[in-house]
Amino acid sequence: PPPPPPPLWTGSLGLSYLMTTGNTDTETLGFTGALARLPTPWGVEIQAAANRAESEGTTTAERYFAGVRGKRAFGERWQAFAGISYESDEFAGFDSRMILEAGGVFRALAGPAHLLDFDAGLTWTDEEPVIGPGIDSFGALAGLAYEWKFSETASFRERLVAYPNFDESDDWRVRSETSVEAALATSWALRVSYLFTRDNLPAPGFEKDDSTTSVSIVWKR
Repeated sequence: PPPPPPPLWTGSLGLSYLMTTGNTDTETLGFTGALARLPTPWGVEIQAAANRAESEGTTTAERYFAGVRGKRAFGERWQAFAGISYESDEFAGFDSRMILEAGGVFRALAGPAHLLDFDAGLTWTDEEPVIGPGIDSFGALAGLAYEWKFSETASFRERLVAYPNFDESDDWRVRSETSVEAALATSWALRVSYLFTRDNLPAPGFEKDDSTTSVSIVWKR
């Protein structure tokens, strides 16, 4: 018989053990959450993440992220999107970074084993660095989202996004998140992920590259 249709709503909650290198070298606990509605034709994606660490009573790492993206499907291959995200990471050089985005998505591979989406659009960024005045800039995003279901219980995912800046060409950023996930039970999975970010023009005194490696126990719906 044909496989059942995918669920309209999906979600996950994860608790992680994190190891960071770059601007901070520490061990900590973290939280991740995601909720998505399949675009039929309207859909939405919501993501959140937080991690915090202390060493001898002193905070050594603290990062918070939240984002929402609305989608509108135009057939099986094309989607339009608009979204907003907020991030705070003082140890990477910024108190806050808010990004407004709008653009389109093209699905190059539709499964069942391989899913590949390309997205591109325009952005507006409002950033408050730790050092110096606030920065507002117009730019763009170009990225891909790839998933390989190499077995019935395991999958590989890669999300890569580049953020060029129209106002300052040297102030570009790249974000890559790679993960492997294997099911442990019906609603539980083990996830190993690696997050790499590069800010080519960080605040003075901060490094360009940051990375986070995490091992998570994830509850999925």
